[in-house]
Amino acid sequence: MTDPAAKNLSTFLDWLEIPAKRQRAFLAQLGVFAGLMVFILIIEFSGFSADVEEGKESPKTILCPRTISFLDEKKTMELRRIEEEKIDPVITHFENAEGDMLAKLDRFFEEASLFYQAHQGQSEPPEGAIASYFPADRLLEPEGMRSLLAMTPQEFERMKRSARQILRNYSQEVITTRTLETLRGKVTQNTMALPGSLAFKQGTAEIVKNALSINAIEDEKQTRQLREAASRAVAPVMRSFSKGQKILEKGVIVTADDLYVLRTIESQIHKNRVLALAGNILLAALVVVISLAYLRLTRSQILKEPEQFRLIGGLWIAALLLGKVVFSFGDAYDQPSLALLLTPLPSVGILMAILLDFQVAMFNQLLLGVLMFLVAQANARYAIVSLLGGVIGILAWRSSAKESNMRSTVGWSGVKVGIGNSVALLGLLMLDAESFSFMRIREIAEVVACGFGNGILSGVFTNGALPYIESFFSLATSSRLLELADLSQPLIKRLAEEAPGTYQHSVMVGNLSEAAANEINADALLAKIGGYFHDIGKLKRPAYFAENQTTGNRHDQVTPYMSSLILVGHIRDGLDLGREYGLPERVLSLITQHHGTTLISYFYEQAKTDTEGEKVNEERFRYPGPKPQTKEAAIIMLADAVEAASRTLPQHTHSRIEGLVEKIVENKFSDENQLDESDLTLKDIERIQQTFVRVLTSMYHGRIDYPGKLSNQPKGASDGSAHQQPPKEDPA
Repeated sequence: MTDPAAKNLSTFLDWLEIPAKRQRAFLAQLGVFAGLMVFILIIEFSGFSADVEEGKESPKTILCPRTISFLDEKKTMELRRIEEEKIDPVITHFENAEGDMLAKLDRFFEEASLFYQAHQGQSEPPEGAIASYFPADRLLEPEGMRSLLAMTPQEFERMKRSARQILRNYSQEVITTRTLETLRGKVTQNTMALPGSLAFKQGTAEIVKNALSINAIEDEKQTRQLREAASRAVAPVMRSFSKGQKILEKGVIVTADDLYVLRTIESQIHKNRVLALAGNILLAALVVVISLAYLRLTRSQILKEPEQFRLIGGLWIAALLLGKVVFSFGDAYDQPSLALLLTPLPSVGILMAILLDFQVAMFNQLLLGVLMFLVAQANARYAIVSLLGGVIGILAWRSSAKESNMRSTVGWSGVKVGIGNSVALLGLLMLDAESFSFMRIREIAEVVACGFGNGILSGVFTNGALPYIESFFSLATSSRLLELADLSQPLIKRLAEEAPGTYQHSVMVGNLSEAAANEINADALLAKIGGYFHDIGKLKRPAYFAENQTTGNRHDQVTPYMSSLILVGHIRDGLDLGREYGLPERVLSLITQHHGTTLISYFYEQAKTDTEGEKVNEERFRYPGPKPQTKEAAIIMLADAVEAASRTLPQHTHSRIEGLVEKIVENKFSDENQLDESDLTLKDIERIQQTFVRVLTSMYHGRIDYPGKLSNQPKGASDGSAHQQPPKEDPA
């Protein structure tokens, strides 16, 4: 790659905010995605071959594989040749050419008459006699001269008259060097038809032929120019065949023209493949750039999460490939309704809406609709119905997505897609028909039924494919998150049994995170699940964490360095456990980010004390990060710290909880600004603080003490009244 191209590409990747360490992998994924897309667009499942022989029966019916036009060079050349032949040569006539030919003939007969009179009846004239009588032009060979002496006087006179008349007739024609021999042939042919002896006929023909001479000259240059002009005036003969048009019927004898057409179409298809490849590469590149620009401007987080980016690419490839297959299948068997029944675009649209979000799904659906037009080889009905079905599916899911039964919602979305498909197809059929009388009820019913059936199949396919896609791409979809929200999940049950303190802490962090996420319009369900699972790594060494300790602190037996390694290790252990139990990547990312790069200050200070003033490497006492990259991760970080610290308060009054929350948030800002990469605004943080205070206050709310023997108050501290309130704490 040249330096300018590499620089431009690097600039584009920087604009997309792709981290430098991920750029190479991102480009590789993008290249594979674009390459597969071009391959699907260019591939032909049914080839075209002119495997027939001229003069033999065609073994099959051959249809044109696509709409194609080509120049019929053979027919064009034939028409041009005809037009050239219509142009007569440009001729320049010689003056008195006829008189010269007749004079030549007369001189010959004058000399021949003298020769005839002197030697008539002799079978062999004296040696040298012929040369003496004919010093100049001699129109007969010696053999002919001897035949002349054998004629009667009447026949000789008749020869003179006939020869002169024939010569006069042919001298009227245009005689050029090109036509002279042709005319001499005609003279022989016509003279042999005269009555008389063979010697008379042959002699007359020989005399006239030799007396003929050119009477004009052809201007070859001007003639060529006129004929070229006439040839150019002939418009090229274009032959066009529409897609599916019958070229040759099975059993019909193959003519030379049939064979020429078939071979020309085959050659044209092969020639077009290079242009088609280049065109598809350009279109694919343009569509990919448009999609990347849209994601960068509206959903940049998708570009930062490889799983979601791969999901979009995978759904694109699946849509194009399935679309190509079903359209080719329907086209090969001349069943366009099957392609409408099986078009995958509505299913892909619903899947994108479920797995990503409404706006991303809608934009990608529009781009896929454009590509589906190419896949369907400009079949507008197929492309339009596919696009509209996908849009309807996305809208149907969006309008019902908050309902609890997702499978039912997807199913009803499919029904709505079917209704929309039916309406679209009915409208297109009306546009194609000339009048209502020409509309065939059976065809309408079949097409509309296929459109409705596609909606039903889309719902079924979406419900069936969704779990596999979630698992393959490790996605945190709403359905998957709802499953993880069940506290009877195996991993959560292990946490409750093996690390009960961590379990209680995690449940409270989940509740705090959910409430805060709802307050700032973040993903509340994801935040809640992240809270539940953020500390699962503590299952490996539960006794080293304070909430699970009942008999002593095990950290007293190890160095501060080892303690920090154990605490940091619960992040790595959490990732391992999460992958083992198949947690989605978005949940795993919350595990890695919930501590950010926070300093483990307790053991850091202890290490400084133990080393008696020697410098301690602070990095060894920090979590590996990264810092929270999303609002949900930042909320979990704050909720984790706030919930743990709230347990240390001697009394859980509103003022103490509020002060604690403010102190923790301030600490996160002062400790390398742990929230600066999370997209949280100051207004968001303020609302999160208020939510934490409200929820924690309600968690630790006061209750009225039981009177009498069930009282928890020290003896004499209660008067036994059922309505006695606990003493109020001094706000100070």
